[in-house]
Amino acid sequence: MIKINVSKIHKTQTVYLSGPMTGLPDYNRAAFNMRAEAFKKLGYTVLNPADISVTHGTDKAYTFYLKRALRMMLEADVVYVFGAWYKSTGVRLELQLASMLDMPVVFEQEGKA
Repeated sequence: MIKINVSKIHKTQTVYLSGPMTGLPDYNRAAFNMRAEAFKKLGYTVLNPADISVTHGTDKAYTFYLKRALRMMLEADVVYVFGAWYKSTGVRLELQLASMLDMPVVFEQEGKA
């Protein structure tokens, strides 16, 4: 089981998972799903953008998935960032949007922002 950082996340908050996908094997779904399960086991509501490809497949344009992920993120209370986020255009965009909207951001590895 993966250790998630819940130190600044209240159980009443909905968590959006943000991490790299593009260019990774199976779009990094295993990493997203492990974190989603870890949050759920602790009683959190979690929004997992890896679920988008389960519903819509993986054959659509990048912007198709990005638009849906951003909509999903807007339904959350906090953004949870993991992995090599600094290499991901999508994660950097999510962080910029979170900053503009004053959404709390929690990094899995604190001090990595």
